[in-house]
Amino acid sequence: MPEPEQPYRLPRTVVPSRYDLTLEPDLDTGAFDGAIQVALDIVEPVTEIVLNANELRLDDATLTAADGSQVEVSKVLTDDEAERATVDLAETAEPGAWTLVISFRGELNPRLTGFYRSTYTDEDGRTQVVGTTHFEATDARMAFPCWDEPDLKAVFATTLVVKDGLAAVSNGPEVERETLGDGRVRIRFADTMKM
Repeated sequence: MPEPEQPYRLPRTVVPSRYDLTLEPDLDTGAFDGAIQVALDIVEPVTEIVLNANELRLDDATLTAADGSQVEVSKVLTDDEAERATVDLAETAEPGAWTLVISFRGELNPRLTGFYRSTYTDEDGRTQVVGTTHFEATDARMAFPCWDEPDLKAVFATTLVVKDGLAAVSNGPEVERETLGDGRVRIRFADTMKM
């Protein structure tokens, strides 16, 4: 007899292997913009992709097959209570390698979880603002839409877009820095191990 579906677990019909994540925090307003490009393995035909998202506004989404063909995304729905997002497809996506791209927005929360805003006092006595992350348990879903379950590990490539002069760090070494010409820099970090 098949095991009943556990309502707190994501379906295993779609499995991520690599995230290419870009985050652009605005420490002055306490908000951030982001985009993910996720390499997926669709293991059985699907008409929706369910992933975790909490306190995020998801905007555009696209789903592209390895051969370059696309399946149209008809809508992206969020369920704040379940901390999930559902990407509804206009047609069936068949098993194989796919790439899901989603743009999103969020707020840097004050709760020391997910992607949050904190402050410290510098050596001159001035209060400084930092954006930081805490991804223990199920907190990554507060920073970007993802498969936020321990058995769905993947590689992460992180890019941060920040004001020039700010320190930016990630789980890997910096591999590229580009000045954008408007007072911001784009900093790309090396891929992580599978985590």
